[in-house]
Amino acid sequence: MEGFLLHLRRKCQMLRKAIDCAKYTAVASCIAVAFSGGAVYAEPHGTLRWGIGFEPQGWNPQLPPNTTYTQLVYEGLMRMAPDGTTIEPALATEWTVTPTEITFKLREDVVFHDGTPFNADAVIANIENVQKASNRWREAIGGIDKVVKVDDHTVRFDLLSPSPSLPFTLTQRGLNMISPKALADGIWERQPVGTGPYVFNQSETVSGSTYVFDYFGDYYDPESVGPKRVELSYLPDAASRYNALLAGQVDAVDGDPTQMPTAEAQGFSNHVWSTLRYHLLMFDRAGALGDVRVRKALCMAMPLQHINAARYDGLLKFPSQRFDEGDPAHLSGLKAYEYDIEGAKALLAEAGVSNLSLQFPSPDFMRIISELTKESFGMIGVDAEIVMMPTPEYFQTFYSGRYPFIVNTMTPENGGMFNYYPFRFAEDGPANTFKVAPPPRLEELYQRALTATAEEQPALLQEMTQIIHDEALDCGYFDTAGVVHYNGETIAEIATTTWEPSALRYKDVKMAK
Repeated sequence: MEGFLLHLRRKCQMLRKAIDCAKYTAVASCIAVAFSGGAVYAEPHGTLRWGIGFEPQGWNPQLPPNTTYTQLVYEGLMRMAPDGTTIEPALATEWTVTPTEITFKLREDVVFHDGTPFNADAVIANIENVQKASNRWREAIGGIDKVVKVDDHTVRFDLLSPSPSLPFTLTQRGLNMISPKALADGIWERQPVGTGPYVFNQSETVSGSTYVFDYFGDYYDPESVGPKRVELSYLPDAASRYNALLAGQVDAVDGDPTQMPTAEAQGFSNHVWSTLRYHLLMFDRAGALGDVRVRKALCMAMPLQHINAARYDGLLKFPSQRFDEGDPAHLSGLKAYEYDIEGAKALLAEAGVSNLSLQFPSPDFMRIISELTKESFGMIGVDAEIVMMPTPEYFQTFYSGRYPFIVNTMTPENGGMFNYYPFRFAEDGPANTFKVAPPPRLEELYQRALTATAEEQPALLQEMTQIIHDEALDCGYFDTAGVVHYNGETIAEIATTTWEPSALRYKDVKMAK
């Protein structure tokens, strides 16, 4: 009965929209648009069949990167806009931030897939669940002292200290809202129960092959949902995915930049977006990479143009720093380290380093990048041994402290310097895997920036960027390109988010009529 009443209430909301529209246009045309699949609103329709190269690694959104699957069923208080930098409302409609608290107004008439209401109690249960976890997400929200229920649809986070990194963190997968009943019953790591537009259809799913998700009929925002059903086909390599597209078994695939000309020639469309800002992450900055000259030599030996030609068909971009123009930490005029094999050799000789041997991990999808890096490092006398491993194991090694460096990126970096610095360089940071003390000036600037005014912060953050560059703590930045090959006869428009690879904005995909 409750489900029926909720459905009826939403139909009434849609009708009110139509009546409001009629103030400006004819009633008949407005209602036709609202209810008959016009430009403003169409009922979810069609099946999106998406070929991807990853299997789900369980349903706990806090554990290995799994947004390819989890963002179908889960939502957070806020989410990232398609540009990858703007934070927009999701389950919270508005929020107010001060140095001591963040207050959220929650969306009403929202239920989880099991019928449990979404409200302040649900938020408290989820934050407490993360605070009890033994992973980096607990540390990511360490600035929260307690969560206070103001009323059923208002919740306040009392902070231990200013936490400018927290809004970005709340857009990320580890802070997705899970049904409190599923948490209490202990099923949440095996069975996903969120508020998202799709429900996991376990009965029609074939594990290791096809994963099925159906539209959630009580979703609070039906006007925003495109496909009525989503089927994810696990196809481990780019060739098998493209062959499935050719055979009409899927409508779109996570593609390969080098395949774009062929796809276009065969009548398919290509969608390209920036997915990750890869770079050389120096972990062991006290041992093997303790000398800044050694770190700079590795920066100068990063074969970025070779990677671009061999793996990305010339699509890469090469920023000089972690953050782009418009971000307060962006330092105008900063020059990237140039590829210079002889210069890198000279630095190693100056440091008195020879016969340096290092290991670094790689999954198969990064094999070309890793092999080119190994080859280039070998040219300056550094023996870089690649340790190949399955993708799930690779992601778990990020925080293991076993490897002195990797070539990759980490999602928490995307949120700006207030996320990047404590995560990567603070002595207790989750990605400071060798627990190396940061340069004292860097820590001093960070602490000052936490309490600085909006006018004072940019100068402090930009000096931090300069130190990270000068000390070669990170370098060799390149923006990877994601490609979707798709059938334009079944899909009208693909939707993605900058800095989010291997996943679509599923509900925003527009199916062909």
